[in-house]
Amino acid sequence: MPAEPESRDAELHTGIVVDGVSKVFGGELALPTTSLRAPSGAVSLLIGRNGAGKTTMLRILATLVLPDTGTVRINGIDPVTDGQLVRTQIGLALVNERSIFWRLTVLENLALFARVRGVPKRERAAHCRDVLEVLGLAALEDRQAHALSAGQRQRVILGRALVGDPHVLLVDEPLRGLDADAEERVIGALQARADAGATVLIATPSMREYEPLNTPHVTEIQPVATSETVAHGSEDLA
Repeated sequence: MPAEPESRDAELHTGIVVDGVSKVFGGELALPTTSLRAPSGAVSLLIGRNGAGKTTMLRILATLVLPDTGTVRINGIDPVTDGQLVRTQIGLALVNERSIFWRLTVLENLALFARVRGVPKRERAAHCRDVLEVLGLAALEDRQAHALSAGQRQRVILGRALVGDPHVLLVDEPLRGLDADAEERVIGALQARADAGATVLIATPSMREYEPLNTPHVTEIQPVATSETVAHGSEDLA
C-alpha cells in the first residue's frame, strides 16, 4: 500500500503529457489549444481533420517548433529547456517527409540514421535489416530510394524512425497509401514498439484503420468555432 502513491507519481512522468499547447504561424492558428496524454507501453492516437494541427503537434513534441502556450513533458523532460536530451529518445516519421536521401539505397538510408542514433557499427547492418524485415522491405534493401513507390518510401521513413529502438515514436499518418499487407505490417511494428515499453503516438484524420490496435488512448484536436488570429510569435527552435 505505501508504494501506491509513488506508482502514480511515476506514471505522471512517463510517456507524453501535454497541457494547453497552441501554436500560431504568421497570425494564423496552426494548432488550437490542446492537451493530451500518451502513456508509455501503449499506442495513442491524435485525431484531427486535415489542417487541424496534428503535424504541428508532432513537430512541437519532436522539439522542431516551440509552442506559444502550454507545457510539454516527455518522460518527465521539458523539450523547451532540454531539447537535446528529448531528441535522443524520439523517433519521428512525418507524412510526405522530404529528407530521404534519394541516391542512397534503402539499407544505406536506415544505416545512416542508425549511426546517428548510436547503434554500434558491428550491429548496424543486422539491426537495419531486422527493421526492413518487419516492414516488408527486406527485398528492397539494395534499391535506391528514388526508385521506390510512394508507399515504399513511406515505410522507409517509418523504418528510419524505428532504428535504434526509440523510447518515444511520433508517427504521422503511417498507413496513408498502403495496401492491406503493408498496413498490417506497419500496425504490427508500431504495436511491437509499444509492447516493448515505448510511447507510440500516431497522428491520423480517422480512427478506422487503427481499430485493430483497440487503443483507449485517443485525443481529438477540437476545431475552433471561427477563424482565429492570435498575436503570438512563431519562433522555431534553432
